[in-house]
Parts: sequence; C-alpha cells; structure tokens
Amino acid sequence: MIGVRIIDGASGRPVPGVLVRLHSRDDRGWTPLMSGFTANDGRLPALEELQVKRGAHQLTFDPSSYFAGLGTVAEYRDFSVSIQVREIELDLRMAVYLNAAGFAVYGERG
Repeated sequence: MIGVRIIDGASGRPVPGVLVRLHSRDDRGWTPLMSGFTANDGRLPALEELQVKRGAHQLTFDPSSYFAGLGTVAEYRDFSVSIQVREIELDLRMAVYLNAAGFAVYGERG
C-alpha cells in the first residue's frame, strides 16, 4: 500500500483538493494507474486501496488549485516523487508538507 497525507506547512492543517497522479514504469515508459484528489484529511483513500506491483512508480502532485483558493500562487506548478516498490508486503507512507515557496516529502516503510 502507498499512503499519502498532505499538510500545509504554514498552518499544520491537512490539505484537501490536491490532485495526485500515480504512474508505473514499464518497457514502454510511464503508464497511468490512478488519479484523484485528497480528501478533507489530506489523504487519498483511493491510493491506499490500490494494490501496486514491484517496480518503479511516480507520484505527481498538483497543488495549484489549493494555493489559488488561498489567493496565492506557488513558485511551482507541480512536482513528482519517484519511488521503487521492492516488497509489496510493506507499506510506504509519505507525508508531504506544502507552502508557496516549496515542499518537503518524508517517507517511511513499515
């Protein structure tokens, strides 16, 4: 399972409405697996329910609508995080902290 929670780095509150896309890499390149918007708790339940295979994956985050709702424009349009799934039995959880000037991603396996 891959779990993501997005937090506003300035307020510490969960960030709803961020578009997240998951792609998987194969011999032909990146293949879309799913996309969805974070819920009010900053999580993406559809991603947590998805069974992913071993291999290279990429999560792309687009927080532009969130920042537009705050009346600001971020220094970046979107960003991607590439991950390698080695053991499908282990969970990968990521905390993503956003602000208009940048972002930070922290991950743990368990």
